[in-house]
Amino acid sequence: MINLFNSPRHTNNAIAKAVKSLTQHGISAPEQDRFIAFLQSEDIRSLYHTNPRLIADQFKLSERDTLKLLVASLKEGIVTLNWDIQCPVCQGVDFAATQLCDLRTLHVCPVCHHKHNSDADQQVRVTFSIDERLRSLSKEADDLAFRNHIDAQYGVVSGHRLLTLQMFRELFPRETIPPNESLLIRQVTILFTDLAGSTALYSQRGDSQAYSLVNQHFKLLFEIVDRHNGAVIKTIGDAIMATFTSPEDGLKAAIAMQETMQDFNRRLESANPLILKVGIHAGPCISVNLNDRSDYFGTTVNTAARVEGLSQGNDIVFTSSLISQAEAIANTAHYKYEKSSATLKGISEPIDVFYMHVNNKATVK
Repeated sequence: MINLFNSPRHTNNAIAKAVKSLTQHGISAPEQDRFIAFLQSEDIRSLYHTNPRLIADQFKLSERDTLKLLVASLKEGIVTLNWDIQCPVCQGVDFAATQLCDLRTLHVCPVCHHKHNSDADQQVRVTFSIDERLRSLSKEADDLAFRNHIDAQYGVVSGHRLLTLQMFRELFPRETIPPNESLLIRQVTILFTDLAGSTALYSQRGDSQAYSLVNQHFKLLFEIVDRHNGAVIKTIGDAIMATFTSPEDGLKAAIAMQETMQDFNRRLESANPLILKVGIHAGPCISVNLNDRSDYFGTTVNTAARVEGLSQGNDIVFTSSLISQAEAIANTAHYKYEKSSATLKGISEPIDVFYMHVNNKATVK
């Protein structure tokens, strides 16, 4: 007797039906068709702890768009997410963690028993597998040589990269590590914004109109952060805190914010425009669970907040941690910046800071 439930035809129909649900997440029909074909592939090795960069290459998508596809698929139960941890000593990979709550500050390798920090940039990487309810894979799917070859060819996607994907934070807001645990972040770019004179804004325009303008400004900033491979971690009053894995992305996002606000103010045709303050700093920190959400903590975060406080508005203040990116951008887009020195609260020694003024005559993409 044929078991229709486990037949290839039933499996293919179930996969196709599940993937079509991705329309609600903005996944296009051509991408859905390619994904269906991928999930129906005869080479089952590519469906087990899949490196997202393999899919990005086959689908000709950016890493950001590929992760969006996979995160939407995770939400719809098409794939499962794996937080694989590679031991820095024996290079063995622990497959045990399937949720962020499975991770701890210190990880013990199950093979060589080496204890090391859970490094979200170097040791923790994300992979995806097809959900067994859609397709059950045989043991041949677990091919270490194949995975090593793919990783060597494409590189891996760090756990930190997924933490800075806006879609992941929005669809899985409670996905976080346990309280009192942390993940090491070796390099992160922290961006803070705020509105100058917001108290006067509410007084001049009234609560209702001012609130509407502030929300419009939030929407614009959120879109810019997402477009530049970052994530908004939280809003604080009229301010946002955003993170990026790349300093270049963070600085380009800051420029786009100031350009966009200039355009927004021109459309307002008001004598009282919204004045945006931006500050950026890059360095190491830890990712923690704060109020049941993933957050960032440490000197880098505090410094970025203090640097934003130096902004006068309609400018970008950044530290020397971003100077190489600033030089490259200034040379190609004719933005000007000037160096200064500042003493920040909580930091004993003065630090170099740079003020960039955006003239809106050139656009950094």
